[in-house]
Amino acid sequence: MLSIGELARSSGLSVSALRFYDKAGVLTPHVVDPRTGYRWYADKHVDAAVLVAAMRRVGMPVKEMAAVLSGTDAHGLLDRHLGRLEKGLDDARHELTRIHRLLDARAARECTIVLRTTDLLTAFGSVRFAADADSQFPVLRGCLLETDHDVLRLVTTDRYRLAVGTVAVLEPPDEPISAVVPCKFLDDAARLLGRHDTVTVVVGVGVGVGVTLRCGAEQLTTRLVDGAFPDHRSLSPLDRGIEHTFSSADLRALLADAGDRVDLGVLESVEIVVGSPATEQPARFHVQVNAGFLLEAVDALPGEQLTFQVGGPITPLAIRPRSVHTSDPASAYSLLMPLQPVALT
Repeated sequence: MLSIGELARSSGLSVSALRFYDKAGVLTPHVVDPRTGYRWYADKHVDAAVLVAAMRRVGMPVKEMAAVLSGTDAHGLLDRHLGRLEKGLDDARHELTRIHRLLDARAARECTIVLRTTDLLTAFGSVRFAADADSQFPVLRGCLLETDHDVLRLVTTDRYRLAVGTVAVLEPPDEPISAVVPCKFLDDAARLLGRHDTVTVVVGVGVGVGVTLRCGAEQLTTRLVDGAFPDHRSLSPLDRGIEHTFSSADLRALLADAGDRVDLGVLESVEIVVGSPATEQPARFHVQVNAGFLLEAVDALPGEQLTFQVGGPITPLAIRPRSVHTSDPASAYSLLMPLQPVALT
């Protein structure tokens, strides 16, 4: 004979659980002392108690526990209980998914900025050319929108060139904005924006949100582009390097028949020389860039004169409107990666 404590240790059930299953008629003791009420169990109760403990762990209903122990359709009862557990797990998954969506919606919020429509269209026009419409990477087909104090910066790149345009913000957001939208979205928006003086840009913060342009009662919405936009700030020309200013009109005329590449050292017979100042006679290079890319940059940037900045034979060529200072955080510019440098002889 086993005491209730010994059966508890052998089966993994607590003493209180054994008392409960006795009252429920699942696991009755072999004998109960009529004077003390103390329960005694036979050796056969050990296996039964182990089964009860296992069924208890998987949430088997008490009535079905007794039926399993009696051998009445035991395997069928277990299979049906497994089916209930699987259905309950599916229901739990659906419910947890819904809870995730509710939490995301609760966390999602909107940041808004107000801009002049003409300023936004001009800025987008100055960067549109540098996006790669055929890229396999969505971010390279998109345009980065990011705020910097009271300025909205638009950035596009195809990894061979990069263009930055800026817009003065009339009403800045409560927190910084950084979002990538498809260039096609801004192409479509141009038709909407042209009929209004100002536009409100609404950027959703959270999961599954996007960007909305609102003009009066009209609006246009797009989802954000997935993926990390290249770090354009690391390419920003902080060092003015060697500079020369060209007439935009003259540049267009020169580049029209320039072929595939152009050598900056022969434009208007002005030679841009780069090299190490530590040498008595600096090494001299012709800095060459893709002529078609350069022409697109010249056409996109505003102003009658453009300043070229060259920091070295293998550093990006920076092109800015002459009136904009390099250190101005709101300045617009384009970058072109140089082609293989050729040493002067």
